[in-house]
Amino acid sequence: MNERIGEQREFLFKELQKEFESTFGELIFGILHNFASPLNGILGRSEFLERRAKKHLELVKKNVNKIDDLILKSFETISCDVDLIAKEADRFFNLFNDVAGKFQRLSDTDSQCLNLSELIETELAFFQFYPDFKSKIKKSLILDRKIPEISGIKAEYSICLSAIIRHSLNSMKDSKLKELVITTDHDDSVVRLNIEDTGVPIAGRKEILEKLSSTGQVLHDLDEEKGLFNALSLLKKYGALFQIERQSGKNVICISIPVTSI
Repeated sequence: MNERIGEQREFLFKELQKEFESTFGELIFGILHNFASPLNGILGRSEFLERRAKKHLELVKKNVNKIDDLILKSFETISCDVDLIAKEADRFFNLFNDVAGKFQRLSDTDSQCLNLSELIETELAFFQFYPDFKSKIKKSLILDRKIPEISGIKAEYSICLSAIIRHSLNSMKDSKLKELVITTDHDDSVVRLNIEDTGVPIAGRKEILEKLSSTGQVLHDLDEEKGLFNALSLLKKYGALFQIERQSGKNVICISIPVTSI
């Protein structure tokens, strides 16, 4: 029985991994686009710095025995250029860490204590590399910073959160209002994740919840919800409970996960 459950979970993870990999074309374009901005800033400012440094050197050679206002101003512009290059370099480094962090999470298969709010924050930072998410979606993030830890495998949570957020994005593709609201909170026994979107209604909400007990099952009649179903099914291994509702023109997915026992 345990072997069968393990096989089902492995199947779910691979299915979610395939879905994630199917977005690589869009993702690579977004990564290159996001990286280009700080790199252009670094290169452009470096050229300015090189020219100003040469000009400054000539001024110093001509005024070796004194420092006049022109030389001081040249120092100031060089200092400004260096500061801007450093800021753009930091921005590039942070973007690089957002990409590297995602793939590091997907390869982290150790069971450990996790902070759901921090996971959500890092996942959304990575989603900024998807052009539609970055430019077309109004996003609101309300995170409980004192949320208790939960137990689990980081790779599984990362792939599941990606699939659920991706489902919300796809549901809003043709919506005039594209709004995503993600909140976390907790009580003494569970942490909660709420994901709201203004997309088309989730097909077969009751059927999805009813079939979640059969992890590994593919909803052939609800293929558009396959990624969501697989993600929720995989999270069931951690004792997660789910609600899927339609409220005030929004899909609302509520996930409750037991806190780690102390």
